Amino acid sequence: MSVEIGKFQKASSPNPFALVTSQKEDGSTNVMALSWWTHGANKPVPTIVIFVSSKGYTGELLQKNGEFGLCLPDESIAQAAFKCGTCTGRTTDKPKEFGIELEEADTISAKLVAKSQAALECKVVQVTPVQDHIMFLAEVQAVHIHPEYRHVSAVEGYGKLEVR
Repeated sequence: MSVEIGKFQKASSPNPFALVTSQKEDGSTNVMALSWWTHGANKPVPTIVIFVSSKGYTGELLQKNGEFGLCLPDESIAQAAFKCGTCTGRTTDKPKEFGIELEEADTISAKLVAKSQAALECKVVQVTPVQDHIMFLAEVQAVHIHPEYRHVSAVEGYGKLEVR
């Protein structure tokens, strides 16, 4: 049976949900909801790949700054994390608006989401347009783990978040 890609995306859930942090022009941190990411390689340098909309604010910031944080948010901030995918950081200070606590990173300018089970600090090494998205290949500069937190996954396509 042939179906639209959206139905396949729902059938392939859950998806690894993350919050991407990037530094805005004013020095504050933008936060974007993201499920389109994956590990690229482990050696010699760990890499990850993320895909963001070619029309979005985060893509502009990543191309300008060449770095980002990838944070796996704890279930306690799942609703706030989900809301980060409902508006643009161009006009909304998402951490302030949704009560997302941030903490300093070790190697990048953007801050990280404090309540994350795990977070990566990444430097972009390749940018590739992919139709209506942009692929960012990034080398991992630092890894943070907080085992007391439980990250959430996107389920029902990208309709809601749950601990899985």
